[in-house]
Order: sequence, then structure tokens, then C-alpha cells
Amino acid sequence: MKQILWTSVLSLMVAACLTACGDSSSGSSYDIPSYKSAKDLPGSCAMEVAQVDTAYYACFENKWVPVTDSATIKQLKDDLDEKEIKKMLEELEDLQANSSSSTKKKKKSTSSSSGTKKTNGSSASGSNGGSDDDEGIDDEDACEDCNFDDDDDDDDGSGDGDEDMSSSSEEEEVIDCIGKTAKAADKQIMSVTVDGKKRTFIMHVPSAYKGDKAVPLVVDYHPIGGSGEKQMSDTKYKSQTDPEGVITLYPDGTSKPGGMGPGWNVGPCCSNDDDTTFTREMINMVEEIACIDPKRVYATGFHIGGGMAHHVACFMADVFAAVAPAAMDLNKTNSAKCNPARPISIIMFRGKKDNVCKYIGGDSEFNDGLNFLGAEDNFRFWAEKNGCTGSPTTNSDGCMEYSKCKGGTKVVLCAKEDGGTEQGDAKIGWPFLKQFKLP
Repeated sequence: MKQILWTSVLSLMVAACLTACGDSSSGSSYDIPSYKSAKDLPGSCAMEVAQVDTAYYACFENKWVPVTDSATIKQLKDDLDEKEIKKMLEELEDLQANSSSSTKKKKKSTSSSSGTKKTNGSSASGSNGGSDDDEGIDDEDACEDCNFDDDDDDDDGSGDGDEDMSSSSEEEEVIDCIGKTAKAADKQIMSVTVDGKKRTFIMHVPSAYKGDKAVPLVVDYHPIGGSGEKQMSDTKYKSQTDPEGVITLYPDGTSKPGGMGPGWNVGPCCSNDDDTTFTREMINMVEEIACIDPKRVYATGFHIGGGMAHHVACFMADVFAAVAPAAMDLNKTNSAKCNPARPISIIMFRGKKDNVCKYIGGDSEFNDGLNFLGAEDNFRFWAEKNGCTGSPTTNSDGCMEYSKCKGGTKVVLCAKEDGGTEQGDAKIGWPFLKQFKLP
């Protein structure tokens, strides 16, 4: 997140220097002060740009930093939180927007200023700060009425990469919590009817949920032969999400004749019921009674529940912002039909000694019809679906990661050398998931 924001900060800074600041001869109101050497720079600074010889310096936290000095920037950037970086971006974008207006004024300096003002209402909500069409602007002061700042009122920095930057041009949706009746409760058994069948799930509302602001929602799918209640007890995510007031759901799967107990319909295994419709109805019901941010809904799951997390990434990318399956890959049946509505971020947890869903892939040997892609082929499958480019790198958690993917998404595989069939590591999984939100 910080790396992408910093790239944007520097890009905007250079753009601001070249297109907004100008020099004393340009007539611009954003003239860059010029100094002979760095020692002549003022002892204190605000959000400013200065020129020293042929180099540019930018002020970050009351410190002058050469914008091309990556080592100095790296030293300072860890001291800045994302809100500070976002504020810099907003100020620089506003500088560019005002420069654009100033440039148009110069072009029209010979025209009369007595014309009728017109403001293009769509320009304030356009992409990347909006682009002003000359058509419809009859006055040199017309764009002074445009509200450029509103376009950057995005989130609190929890988004990621291109998603965060692209959504920054949209006005943030205000979620009304009035009338939401959900209260903190450890376990509430609820149900919806799908295809004439009653389907049950547990809604867990932690004590940190106050109902006064929208919170994320996590759907956590149980393994084969399990239940929502057992997954609620075994999952590693609850301890991570509870302190943040996140509401979690633990749905109950169903069995099919000759099966191995309650599970999920992920192709040839392990249920005959429509679990994607069940998931949609369950989420819809909870959003009616709890203050949920619909752009921050996530899925995780263990074993066949991990298979279900893969499955909803394929077929419910319009609902889930990101997913975190554990101990299961896509199988060849449902992967052949996988067609996400958009790129979707995914982090996968796999044990190299898993004897059920083997790391190398192939038949599960449980006579359940499942033939898996294998962890690394599954990893590459999602990279292709998300339009990732380049080679994977090893991230700070020791996981393989594709980070150059469409829509600011990421594809991550965390493989444990001595790991078997086990729950995902929520200390890695939850921070990953909550970076992302629906566009």
C-alpha cells in the first residue's frame, strides 16, 4: 500500500513541478522558489516544492527531500502513516487541478470576462480529479466553482494499490446505520430459505461492534463433515476480527447421498445444493439488520470450506472484495467454469504435506470426484485470471506474491513446508483481506 502511494506521491510531485508550479516568468501563481544550493533551503517548510540548481526538493514532515533520492525517501517513508501520505496526494492533485484551470485562463486571456458562467456538474466526480471540457466553460473563473477535493474523499487507507487510487475519484458512499437492529451477541442462529430448503448459519457480532458505523463482514466456511458452530470454534480469524468490530458468519453446509457429511457444492463434491445462492441470501439478510459495508465483504474457509472460498471468488466476485482459502485448491471441474466478474484478490494457505488436497495436485483418493490443480498451478491460475504480469516475488511474510495485477489486486500463496491439512494463518490472512474493497 505504502509503496504504491509513494509512487503516486512522487509522480504527482514531478507533475506538479512541471505543470503547476512553473517559474517566475510563467505568470503562474505557483512559482517554485529557487536556491543555489541545498544549504540555502529554509529551515522549516510546509507542503512545498523548491528547486536547487536543476534538482527538485519536496517537503515531507518539515524535511526537505530530493525527489530523485530514493535512499532518503526510503529512510523517511516508514515514518509517515498512510493518512499523511493520502493528504499529500490530495493537496498535489488539487494543485494540478488549479493549474489546469489557470492554464485555461491564460488561453482565454484575450476573451471577454462578461460571459455567462457554466459549470459542468460531472467534472467534479470524474476520474482522477475530473477533466474539464472547454465546452460549456465560458468564463475564465468557471472552474473556481468546481469541488475537486470531494473526489478524493475515499477510505481510511485500507484499500490497496490501483483499487485505492481508482476509487479515490468517486464520492464515498455514506452508509446509514439508522434502523439496523443487530446487537453484540456471541452466537445468533439464523436461517434463510433457498429452493424451498431451510439453510442455517451463525451470525457472530463481537462486543466491539457498536452499530454506529459500517463494518466489514467475513463469511467463514467449515470443512467437510463440519458445521458452522465447529468452524466458529476452530477458525483463526475470529480472534483477529473481533477487536475491530467485524461481523462474522459461519454457514452450515449440507450433505448428499453417499457423501462424507455436510460440505459445499464446489463441482463434483460435496453437496447438491445451490451454495452460491445461499451465500447471497445470507449476506442480504445480515445487511438488512447490521450496519455492513457492502464493499468490504470477505470469504475464508478451511478444507472443503477453502474450496468454497475459491468457488465464490469464481462466481461471486461482485459480492466479495477478497478471499482467503486454506487447505484446498480449485478442482478441474469448477476451475473450467471459473469466470470472475472482475479481478479479485486472493491469499491461499497450503501445507506441502497435506495428504487430502495434495500440494502437487491430482485426485484426492477419497472417491469424491475431486481432481485438484495443485497449489502452484492454482496460484498461476489465479494470476492469469487477474491479469498479473511479471514473475512472483517473496513478500515480507515469506509467501509468493503476484503484485502487478489488474485493478490493484494481488495473488498470494503461503506454503508451509511441514504443514498438513490445517486452518489458514489469520495473522497474515486478515491484514491481507482488509486491504481490499470492491470498486
